[in-house]
Amino acid sequence: MQKFFSWFSRTGWSRLLTAVAAGPPLALLLVMVGLASTAAKAQDEVLGYAGGSEEVEPLTVVTDTGLNATLVENLARMFVEVEVVVAGQTSPLDYELTEADRQAIAEADLVVYQGLGLMPAFIEAAEAREAGDRVVLTDRIPEFRLIETDGAPNPHTYHSPALRQFAVDHLATRLKEKLKPVAGEIEGNSLRLNIELQSLKRETEGLMEDVPRNERLIVTDNDVFAYFAKAYHFQLLNVTREGESEKAVEQIQRNQTPNVFQVEGVGDGAIEEWLAAHRGKDIPASVAIAPSLTGLWLGDSNLPNGTYLGMFRQNVNDILLGLKPLPAAGETEIE
Repeated sequence: MQKFFSWFSRTGWSRLLTAVAAGPPLALLLVMVGLASTAAKAQDEVLGYAGGSEEVEPLTVVTDTGLNATLVENLARMFVEVEVVVAGQTSPLDYELTEADRQAIAEADLVVYQGLGLMPAFIEAAEAREAGDRVVLTDRIPEFRLIETDGAPNPHTYHSPALRQFAVDHLATRLKEKLKPVAGEIEGNSLRLNIELQSLKRETEGLMEDVPRNERLIVTDNDVFAYFAKAYHFQLLNVTREGESEKAVEQIQRNQTPNVFQVEGVGDGAIEEWLAAHRGKDIPASVAIAPSLTGLWLGDSNLPNGTYLGMFRQNVNDILLGLKPLPAAGETEIE
């Protein structure tokens, strides 16, 4: 029996997901819901047979961002001590490593970071470590699925639910190597996370069915949400590029787009300047800026957007409402 559960913890979950994914979409959704509701119980059972009750020395893990720290904690919360270099609402795009950061990276049991050029100084310090002591979360994403902006891979590519699953599997494999006594629990956690990500992907696709393709337009001043545009068939126009700025004017006029978008921590107000220069002249005076999207950090841990899932759903909600605002009180929406 122990041999069976040992095998199941290593391969059973992935084979189960493969078999389910081959079935009809409705069957997949029903199984996903059922699995998600019983994941905790399944994890406990697998953990018991995998030796998870043994005492485990906590693994010291250093991550580049809070977004990636939560991934480590979700996979091995009780067995890791996580230190985040860029914590809170601080942008990783222009962060400079301190000597304390470098020392933490050098001394950690495991270094986990996003890669794809995000925080070059962190990457350089991490690459000084042995390959077995570091995890680049985006390493397993197939190259053809990466997005390029300005001739380089877009570092935010893996924020897509579909691609984030590659990071879950890659990180889980390394954590299981480092924490063998509780490999079963880590495997169970990775199953739960992947089910949640698959569900989030399908949920978002369902919401987008109500948005005509020609209205799927994100006018902004950066490329953080290029992954979202690619995954859900949006046109993203960065107004800091001359050609895209002109196209944004044309598309807003054609589709009567009510809002443009900004992302917290990036853009330096370029979208506000662009809007001031064009509003009431070559685009309607009513065009406004939607509530800011979040892509560089998580919200307060006590709020829904304090998790990846919550952050993603909040962004989806803000994009949908930005493209089709709710009618004001007492008004009737005109189809």
